[in-house]
Amino acid sequence: MWKSNKSRAEQHFAANQKKDDKVLKQKEKTQRERDERMARLRDLRLAKEAAEQASGEQPESQEEASARLPKVHPHRS
Repeated sequence: MWKSNKSRAEQHFAANQKKDDKVLKQKEKTQRERDERMARLRDLRLAKEAAEQASGEQPESQEEASARLPKVHPHRS
């Protein structure tokens, strides 16, 4: 027995909806994993900074960081 066109269209629509829901859930899962990873790394960074402050070390200033870089002479033409 042949299915009506309406029934066939409803099946295709339902299949597409199911696929869209699956893709959406996968995107949400990926975003959630990324957010969790970033939060974990932020917590590690903050813990490291707190440990450095507790031990008396000061975070390196911009001038101290640039003092360690090699000196580059400007090009004169």
